Amino acid sequence: MRLSPEKIGRIAERIVDALLEKEAISLAHPGRAGRAALVAAIRDLIIADLRIEEEIDAEVERILASYSRPIVGTERDVLFRKTKEEIAARRGYVL
Repeated sequence: MRLSPEKIGRIAERIVDALLEKEAISLAHPGRAGRAALVAAIRDLIIADLRIEEEIDAEVERILASYSRPIVGTERDVLFRKTKEEIAARRGYVL
């Protein structure tokens, strides 16, 4: 995974703090337990999202590896991005 579990946790905490600060959300159970549950839920969503993207990346790698000639450099980068966008769109996933 591109991000460590600790970093994902910090991102989730910042999201919760920002939403609470802007009063975009309120906790049904105020206090540490309610905040911790929300942070855990957001962390789990981020992890699930990153796993989906990893699956898409793996599928793109398989497709590129199946080509008859090696694709390198800028051509590979462009082809990787376009293929990834196509697969993501087909799956209904927003990059």
